[in-house]
Amino acid sequence: MNNITYINNKFVKHSKAKISVEDRGFLFADSIYELIGIFNKEIIDTDQHLNRLDSSLKKVKIKYRFNKEKFKKIITKLIKLNNIFNGYIYIQITRGVAERKHEFPKKYKPTTIIFTKHLNIDKKIYEKGVKIITIPDLRWLRRDIKTTSLLANVLSKQLAIEKNAFESWLIDNGNITEGSVSNAWIIKSSNTIITHPANNKILKGVTRDTVIKILKKNNFNIKERPFNLIEAKNAKEAFLTSSTLSVLPVVKIDNYNVSNGKPGDITKKIMYLYNNYIVKNKNLLAKELKIA
Repeated sequence: MNNITYINNKFVKHSKAKISVEDRGFLFADSIYELIGIFNKEIIDTDQHLNRLDSSLKKVKIKYRFNKEKFKKIITKLIKLNNIFNGYIYIQITRGVAERKHEFPKKYKPTTIIFTKHLNIDKKIYEKGVKIITIPDLRWLRRDIKTTSLLANVLSKQLAIEKNAFESWLIDNGNITEGSVSNAWIIKSSNTIITHPANNKILKGVTRDTVIKILKKNNFNIKERPFNLIEAKNAKEAFLTSSTLSVLPVVKIDNYNVSNGKPGDITKKIMYLYNNYIVKNKNLLAKELKIA
C-alpha cells in the first residue's frame, strides 16, 4: 500500500511527494518541524505540539498563516488514509524555494510537508531498560527551537549506536542537558525527580511537560535544575522521555549501573501514570479529532 502524504495543500502518494532542489529547507535546514506520537490510534498532546510549531515559526521568522484547526483536519485525514495504529505524524515547514543566498528572500512561499509513519517499538526495552552514553553537547545555543538543523543530534545518536547504547546524553559546561532525541531525568529519592530547566539549552519536550504535570498532580517533588554526570551515575533511578518513546527506563549510564541495572519501582510508576494519561484522554482526543 502506498501511503499518502500532504504537501502544499495536496494529498499525494508518498512516493510522488517532491520538493525543489532549491528549497531552503534542503539547502540550509531553514525549516522547523514537529513530531506527534500516535499510540493505539491515539494522537498525543496535539494542541501542545501545534502550539510549539507556531512558536518555532515565529522564532525563526518564517511568515506563515498558521491555522491550528486546519492542521488538525489534515492530521486526522492522514491517520485514516494510512491506517496508523502506532506511529507518528511528522510536520515540516520550510522557508520555501529561493535563490541560494543566506539572507531571507524578500518574497517566498513556505513549503508544508506532513506525513505519517508506522512504528514497531520493541516492548522489551521498557521491561529491561536501556543503556545511554554521555558525550559533549556540540549543538548551537538555540536548542529551544525545533529546527531541522539536526546534524549534531544525528552524530550523537550514531555514536550511541556504535557503542551499543540506545541514546546519548549531552554534557554542556559539566551538566547533562538532554539526549540526542529525548529529555533526560534522574530520580534522587522516593519522590524527588530532576530534569534540566526549560531554557535555550534544551528542547522543551511536549512529553516532558506532560510528565511534569502528571508528577505534580501525584505529589512528586519536581526540580527543574541542571545536574551533572556524577549526580546521574549516583541517582536512585533514571529515565528519558520523548513523543515516540513515552517514558523509558535508563539502567546504565556509560559503564555505571543505575537502579541495580533494572528499571526501578518509581520509574515503573511514572510509566504507569503516563499510560493512564493516554487512556484517560482517549475519548476526548477521539471526539475532538473525530477518529473512530
